[in-house]
Amino acid sequence: MSYAAWLACCPLAALADEPWPTAQLAPTGYSAAINSPTADVLPWGGAGLSLSNSNPERARKRSDGSFGSVNAGFGLLPGLELVGRLAYEGDLDCNLYYKPCAGGQRDLSVSGKYQLPIELPLDTRLALGFTDYGGAATKYRSYYGVATSTWGPLDLSLGYGRPKAATALLDGGFGSVVLRLDDHWAAALEHDSREARLGLNYLRPLGRDLALRVGASRKLTDSTGQQAWQMNAALNWVMGQTPEPFMPRRAPAAPMASAGADVAASPWSSAAPSQLVPQPLPQSDLQPSSLAPLSLQAQLTAEGLAQALQASGFAQISVRHSPAQAGQPALWQVRAESRRWRQSQIDALGAALATWLKPVGATAADELLLTLTYQREPVLHAYTNATCLDGWLQGWTRCAGMTGMAEVEGQPGRALWLSRDGEWPAAVQARLQSRRESASPESAQQAFVDAGPAWLPQFEIGPGLRTAVGTELGLFDYSLALELGTEVNLAPGLFWQGVLSAPMLHSNDFKDGQAFAGYRPQELGFDSSLLSYWKALPHGVAAQASAGYIDRNYRGGMVEGLWMTEDGRWRLSATAGRFEHEITAARQTPLLGSARWSLVPGAWQLEATAGRFLGGDQGYNLASHHWFGDTMIRLFYRDTQGDAGTAMAAQRKFVGFTLSLPLGPKAAQELGPVTLRGSDRFAWGLQTKVGDKDNILTQGYGEQPRARHGLRTDVTDFDRNGRDDMLANSARLRAALAQQLAAPR
Repeated sequence: MSYAAWLACCPLAALADEPWPTAQLAPTGYSAAINSPTADVLPWGGAGLSLSNSNPERARKRSDGSFGSVNAGFGLLPGLELVGRLAYEGDLDCNLYYKPCAGGQRDLSVSGKYQLPIELPLDTRLALGFTDYGGAATKYRSYYGVATSTWGPLDLSLGYGRPKAATALLDGGFGSVVLRLDDHWAAALEHDSREARLGLNYLRPLGRDLALRVGASRKLTDSTGQQAWQMNAALNWVMGQTPEPFMPRRAPAAPMASAGADVAASPWSSAAPSQLVPQPLPQSDLQPSSLAPLSLQAQLTAEGLAQALQASGFAQISVRHSPAQAGQPALWQVRAESRRWRQSQIDALGAALATWLKPVGATAADELLLTLTYQREPVLHAYTNATCLDGWLQGWTRCAGMTGMAEVEGQPGRALWLSRDGEWPAAVQARLQSRRESASPESAQQAFVDAGPAWLPQFEIGPGLRTAVGTELGLFDYSLALELGTEVNLAPGLFWQGVLSAPMLHSNDFKDGQAFAGYRPQELGFDSSLLSYWKALPHGVAAQASAGYIDRNYRGGMVEGLWMTEDGRWRLSATAGRFEHEITAARQTPLLGSARWSLVPGAWQLEATAGRFLGGDQGYNLASHHWFGDTMIRLFYRDTQGDAGTAMAAQRKFVGFTLSLPLGPKAAQELGPVTLRGSDRFAWGLQTKVGDKDNILTQGYGEQPRARHGLRTDVTDFDRNGRDDMLANSARLRAALAQQLAAPR
């Protein structure tokens, strides 16, 4: 199998074969036939955004203005979907605190559903769910259970709901029948415990990872003031690969051999994987001859590899080549800093491995010890040989050529070794030391390529978006700015970083003198400007110190420390700082500690943070991080309180979410001597108060001082470069490596 062919067929094959779910996002906040829930959920890594002209729980009270709801749903884990809902009515822009305002409800809430992991006859699924959690006004809260069975093209659902509010939709028994007419059309008949409906919906795939769904339904009864005609339009998409593809039971897809090997090798427990048996591809596909080395007249040299790495987007390159001798294969020791591949260390690693493997050739016994750096300090290490790397790309997880590096004596070692801090197992260290001692200094080749001064700036550009959603002041208020981030290396580990922000657009409530005026950039200026220094220390410890402006208002300094286990399962960190407000001269001394546990490497992390936050309030923050490729969804619960006599003296509790993802191409663009890329992580989120009877706008609680670049971002690859995380994302690394190998040079 050629690398171009592998790239064409394999990286997202599992997701491509997965059928789109028949259930649609209802305006009530769950996957449903029309308005009544089914036991089906959004698949793990799937997402949906829907718009409806109805709020089925209530009758429309205002003939003017708008009426409906927006729902955004995410498949966060196998069997678990979470849906955010924004229900609205009337004038969407006026201030509800003023009586002349012709607005109605602007209700922000969250709903969830979990499909139980049990097997039942007739392909029956069971699910439990809730609606309308969060905020001071929970007008639609209910709890329900539902069962769905599939009989050929029919989905039959029966359930029971218990309302916790008089206006909740589900009150007693409900049920539905969905008939799949073909791959695109489905008809549904339901009773949602209040009204009966007949509907039709149409599904149109817009690509492998995107689909459009539109639907219409007509009320058959008239027990409530529910909309007679209900229209719905939605987009469904795949956020990214998950470590273990989740397939609906009625249409399972056989995994590829390479995917099966990765699932087996992915360390879901900390036990050594010595008992794992890789599932190889057919021998015809595993022959390393698919990658031919350069001719003997143009064998790779240290200088040639250094120049090739420069062409692939690396700088500050050093290469040492020790030729084969005394029964030992040739060894390449490479150190390089990525300038083009900054959004993900996986992409940088794939580019560097491909740059070495392509000219060396898969038949060679040459070994590679690769170190990637950030600000000229090491952050990621890889160790392999050419034959094993070629086999790893085609599905191997272990390789006989790495026997000396096995966790258990006598077993094949990993075909590709990865390490965050370079503290290799004893067998690896002994082998490397032997290679260094046996190498002849006269025969070794060395090459160094700076690719320009280290201080050449690297730029990232993207939007700065601040929003207020579903408030009494308006349905959606916003402030949009253009942000230009800059990094300049001054010495190993020492760099300046800043974010220049230019205001672009904003809604009325962000204008001067309005409620949100203080939360938008008023003029062109730096949102942050910091001099930072970071250093990797032994035993998985790293530290960073920063001084300057953490934002437009606070200047001072902070120190961060981080410890992570080699497998990445556990991370402990601490932050201490001292800042002074530029205008009020108020001094803040944040002091925070956090612990993070990776339950499912590469996919799910839990984190607890406690201490004194930037605003002076004290308390804790609990968060759940869900990764889908480069997309991350963070759910959080926060409980903090400030000192008596301050603006934060009252105890406040919040729940919310943040969605973050990189923007633009994966590779930065070279503009002469500098590089320009999209934002490494664009983030947007919402939060709402819980546990309070009032719905008064509250800002500033639970803020943490954060440097844009450093320990928590580039050093740890946004907290995902532990060994287990990298192994769980082997499919993505294979795709990056194959893409680089297939690219012309």
